[in-house]
Amino acid sequence: MIPTTTRIGYSIAETGINAVETLLRLYLLIFYTDAVGLAPGWAGLAVALGLCWDAVTDPLMGYLSDRWYSCLGGRRPFLLLGGLLLGISIYILFSPPSLETTATKFTYLLAGFLFLNTAMTILSVPHMAIAAEITVEPDERSTLFAIRFACGNIGAIFGAGLPGFFASGERLQPIEQRLAMNEMSIWLALVVWGTAGWAWAAIAKQPMHRAATHIELRQSLVQIWRNSAFRPLLLAYVVATFGVAINGALALYYYRYRLLLEEQAVQLILVVFMLILTLSLVGWVLLSRKLGKLRPLLLGVSLLGFFSCVTYPFFPPGNFWVPLLVGGVLLGSCVGSVVLLDSLLTDVIDYDQVRTGIQRSGVYFGVWRLGAKIARALAVAGAGLVLEVIGFTPNTVQSAEVSEALAWLFGPGVGVFLVLAALLLWQYRFDDAKQRQVRRILQRKEVLAAQAS
Repeated sequence: MIPTTTRIGYSIAETGINAVETLLRLYLLIFYTDAVGLAPGWAGLAVALGLCWDAVTDPLMGYLSDRWYSCLGGRRPFLLLGGLLLGISIYILFSPPSLETTATKFTYLLAGFLFLNTAMTILSVPHMAIAAEITVEPDERSTLFAIRFACGNIGAIFGAGLPGFFASGERLQPIEQRLAMNEMSIWLALVVWGTAGWAWAAIAKQPMHRAATHIELRQSLVQIWRNSAFRPLLLAYVVATFGVAINGALALYYYRYRLLLEEQAVQLILVVFMLILTLSLVGWVLLSRKLGKLRPLLLGVSLLGFFSCVTYPFFPPGNFWVPLLVGGVLLGSCVGSVVLLDSLLTDVIDYDQVRTGIQRSGVYFGVWRLGAKIARALAVAGAGLVLEVIGFTPNTVQSAEVSEALAWLFGPGVGVFLVLAALLLWQYRFDDAKQRQVRRILQRKEVLAAQAS
């Protein structure tokens, strides 16, 4: 049984990680289009290239951390190094100097985002992989992922709401947006440094369920692809992530330019959404203990996709309460089901260990994130391109046609991918009975290994 302080300490790193992730998803594209003055197509391309780099480095980092054994404690040193670099990079990215040309603005965004994604990889991939090693009990894993997800959503509240503390209720001018985000980035860097250090200290002496592996990366990737329980789960995850990434990239455009809400109202909707999401986690975990992980996951993703399609296009401009109650409360409660996806992945990793006798959690989580980053890259590049195609113009009232296009992109343009992900999960065959069987086999092997030693 993992001590509660260790669970919380390990999970707290997700606060800083997810604060940065949420800030990037919501604010990076619109900051560089509205405050820095980079065209949406170029901004989307720079962000997409940075995410592609991140996608490539994730499995490499997972492979490195799988093979990293030292007196400093396996994967643990990466938490300190990644946290330090991530705090520095977030400040650099949101503190651009005065840039005049499209080329210099594009280059600064691309270089800063490449640096940030490298730092994020160093921190987040080993941190995710540790979850599969800190405990081997399925119920404990679900609880651990729920705590980590809750900490991540506290971070998401920071990432979504922190800019509002440095902005007035009125629409900010570009220079004011830059100053507000610069000040915000300093505080966010402090959050990242504090949470990464706390996580490192909390697990410094915690025993890990891992064995040394010397399998080459190519062999590991081949074995991962041969895992029949992994491929369909990864596909559903990538499709859902693509939809969620479109949602994140267009959220502020939708609330500011379609619904015409002031900055403080937008911040409140986002914060309520994250709070409801966090509170819903307890219900989804309890439901998974009664029904298994797959059925609650299917229910949550299906409802999320359906309501995204039939609500967002019809919210009246200027109205605050309808998007708050429907988008913030109703849809926020559905998103909590996503916590079960990562928990399912750890069971798939156990299945691979039964098949091959080798634990590859680092490479699995690296490939998992690779798929997510490619989906996000395509989504952000597509969102930037579509903004230009529909005729979006920053810092001005949009035409009726552009406003309508934003509504349909943010609604069915997101929901259709979530519905498709749910349909893919309906076909998933690695059910709870098979997961329990895998767990029993691993437990017998652990008992035999203990008796032999």
